[in-house]
Amino acid sequence: MSQETRKEKKIIGSIVKAVEVIEYLANSETGAGATEISRGLSYGVSSTYHILNTLKECNIIEQDQRTKKFKLGLKLWQLGMLAYEHNPISVTLRPYLRKLKDITGETANLTVMDNYQIVYIAQEESDKLVKMFTKTGATAPLHCTGAGKIFLAYKDEKVRDAIIDKLELTKFTENTIVDREELIKELEEIRKNGYGFDNEEKEIGVSCIGAPIFDINDEPIACITISGPTSRFTEEMKEKWIKDILMVSKEATDSLKTIS
Repeated sequence: MSQETRKEKKIIGSIVKAVEVIEYLANSETGAGATEISRGLSYGVSSTYHILNTLKECNIIEQDQRTKKFKLGLKLWQLGMLAYEHNPISVTLRPYLRKLKDITGETANLTVMDNYQIVYIAQEESDKLVKMFTKTGATAPLHCTGAGKIFLAYKDEKVRDAIIDKLELTKFTENTIVDREELIKELEEIRKNGYGFDNEEKEIGVSCIGAPIFDINDEPIACITISGPTSRFTEEMKEKWIKDILMVSKEATDSLKTIS
């Protein structure tokens, strides 16, 4: 952000710099030292130290005492989870999440796609003793999750292929699809049917069924799914749950379009 823009909008430069430091650390896999950060952002070393010390004092970042490198702290992660919970989409769609949990008896999840992965923004936990649970704010890959494959399936073909090219098709289980053409074939099937599965592709013993929720432009803005032990996902139950999920996802879509 330029100096002129900051003056014109009366923006506090030190806060902008602090945010840029946080973003720099977010993109650093192993953390970064003060000198590296100051060089990378073209800041003075002294001002960089002041920003880092302030962020550290607020528990936004942490410092490894051995390497002296900084990384994002737990406080920022907690704030991120709260941000997802306060997301207007999760608030609006929460009743449909509860409805899906009530009629299926399984844990219902609401996810969005962000930075080539899915993010869990809301969940209604099953009342059963054996159930699935994922923390709000948790992320998961696109290629091995029901929601992830649904988001990919509804992308424009060129966009979809470009995203797949950037994905690392990691094999988590024997059921994980790691072949590009096989994945595309399944995505086409998902778009044709309007729903998708995770057949123990991320974790053995866990299955998932989901469907997209569309915005006013008919773009998938979120995905609603149920997840639970594979032992309960019999062919008979899956047939029933597919109908339940399609019904609830349509109701959720209609509600969003009414609001818009």
